[in-house]
Amino acid sequence: MESSSKDPSSEGDQPEDEGMTGSEPSKISRLLRTEFDAKYQIVNLQTPLNAFMSGHYKQSFAFFTLRSRLPVILTNVIDTLTRDKSELVAQFASHEFSQAAREELKIIIGLISRLKYELQTDKSFQNFTGEEPDKEVWNNFISSLPDGERSFYRASSLHAECYLHRKLHSFLENSVFLKSYDFFAKVKEQALTDSIDDVLALTKYTRRSENEVEVFDELLRINMWSNCNDLATDTVKQTNRQVLEKVSATDEHVLVNQAAEIWRCLENPKLKKQKQVDFILDNAGYELFSDFILAEFMIEKGLANKVRFHVKAHPWFVNDVTERDFKWTLEYLSQHADYIISLIGKKFLQFIDEGKFELAPISHFWTSPHSFYSMAQMDPNLYSSLQQSKLVVFKGELNYRKLLQDVCWMPTQELSTCLRGFLPSNICVLRRVKSEVMSGLPDGVGQALSRKDPRWMVSGSYGVIQFVDGTREFGY
Repeated sequence: MESSSKDPSSEGDQPEDEGMTGSEPSKISRLLRTEFDAKYQIVNLQTPLNAFMSGHYKQSFAFFTLRSRLPVILTNVIDTLTRDKSELVAQFASHEFSQAAREELKIIIGLISRLKYELQTDKSFQNFTGEEPDKEVWNNFISSLPDGERSFYRASSLHAECYLHRKLHSFLENSVFLKSYDFFAKVKEQALTDSIDDVLALTKYTRRSENEVEVFDELLRINMWSNCNDLATDTVKQTNRQVLEKVSATDEHVLVNQAAEIWRCLENPKLKKQKQVDFILDNAGYELFSDFILAEFMIEKGLANKVRFHVKAHPWFVNDVTERDFKWTLEYLSQHADYIISLIGKKFLQFIDEGKFELAPISHFWTSPHSFYSMAQMDPNLYSSLQQSKLVVFKGELNYRKLLQDVCWMPTQELSTCLRGFLPSNICVLRRVKSEVMSGLPDGVGQALSRKDPRWMVSGSYGVIQFVDGTREFGY
C-alpha cells in the first residue's frame, strides 16, 4: 500500500522510566512493548491491503489510537468528573439528593476506569444491559462478530472505537442524575468561543461578491480544512487560524478536488425537483460554523432551497455535533456582543424558522457500529430520506471510514467502488486525511507523498474533496 512504513506507535507508546539513565529506558520500553505484543498477538506489520483497519497491526494508526489516544480520552473524562464533582452534583441534583449523586458519580468513574482497563487488556466486548434505545442493535451486532473479532485489538478499529464511545455514554444514560450530561460539552463550547476571532474573519471573508464557481470551490476547501481542530484526534489543538491562509494559497495539499463536479451537480437542470441538500455533520465548534456558511451559500445562490443537518443521537467521538450542540451554537452566535457575528447568527436562526435550514430527525444509525453500505437494510427510512436529496455531503474522518467500511483499500481504487453499492444520491466527501483509509487518488500520488512524508496518511496535512455521481446510477 502507499502508506507509511513508520510505526505511529513509536511516538509516546510507552513511558520511559525517568529514574534510569543511558540506554536502559529504551531497552525496558522495547521489552514492555514486546511483552504486550506477544500477550495480545500484535504483529509488527502495516495493515494488509483489503483488510479491516485493526489494532492487531502495530504499524497502523489503528494501533496508535487504541494504545495511546483512547486511553488518554478516558483518563481526561475521569479527571474532569473528579475535578468537577461538586459542580456536577449542584447542577444535576437537589440538595436532599446530593449525597446520592456523589455516590453515583463514584460509580460512573469506576465504570469508566474499568472500560479503560478492558481497552488496555484487549477484553471482549460486553452486551448492553440497560435502557439504551439502541441496545438490541448493538447486542445483535456484537453476537454477529466472529469469535476472534470481539475484542479491542482483534476487531476492526472502527467497531472498537464505536463500541468504546457507545459504552461511555451508556454509563450516563443509565444513571439517575446525569442522564443529560455530556462529558465533552465544555470542550465543544470552548472550541467555538476560543475561535470567535476566526468566526468573525470567516464571516467577513465570505461576504465578497466574486465569481460564484470560484467562491464555491474556496468554500469547500475552507470547510474541509476547518476540520483541523478535531478534538478527538488533536487533543484540542487549535489550528483553524491557518484555514484562510491555506485556502488563499495554491493548495497542493488538496489531493483530490472535484469541486467543479459538485458545482455541476448542484446546477444540474435535470435535478430541479430535488432542491434539498443533506449535511452529515462531524465536529462542533468552528467546523460547524463553517458548515452553516457553506449551507448559507447554497441557499443564497439558489443551489438548494433547504439544507438538512444530521447530528448524532448522543455525545460521540468527543466532539461530534449533537442536537444540543447544534442549538447552542445558533443561540451563542445570535446573542454574541459583536454585531456582525450576532447578525449572521440571527440569519441562520431565520433560516431555521423559514425551513431553509432543518435539523433532520435523530437517527441512532449514525452512532451505530455499522458502515454506510448497510444503511438500506439497517435503517431503510433514513436511506429513503437521503434518496430525496440532491446532494449528500459527508463530513470528516469517521464518516469517510464508515463510507469505506474502514478497509485498507488500494488508495487508487475508485471511491464509487469502495462504497459497495451505497449511493442514495449524489455524494460529496469533505475530509482531512487522518488514517490509512483512502480511495480515489490519482496514480503515483501516494508513492510520491510517501517518499516526501512517510506519515502523510495520518498527519492531517492533506485533504480530499471527492464526488460520486449518483445520477448515472439512477439514469437521470
